[in-house]
Amino acid sequence: MASDSSDSAGRGEGAGQGQTSHGPRECMACRGSGRVISNLGGAPSTLGCPWCEGAGVRVPGIDAQARWLAQAGDGAAAGAAADLPA
Repeated sequence: MASDSSDSAGRGEGAGQGQTSHGPRECMACRGSGRVISNLGGAPSTLGCPWCEGAGVRVPGIDAQARWLAQAGDGAAAGAAADLPA
């Protein structure tokens, strides 16, 4: 009798194969629309999804928050540090 691990491996469900056996997945941040509503600045505004770059499909390896912090520069980091108690 075959063990459970060899049975799942035979069906292509082994480690690292879950993502490759499927086609592109819908971006969860924008639900596939390619647009998000941002409240940054106090008023809601619609802009291209930073997680999928407006494509509506998940892009592996994108970290939109890290990219935003890099674009904001030291001003955002200094502002965040000013909010911390001394």
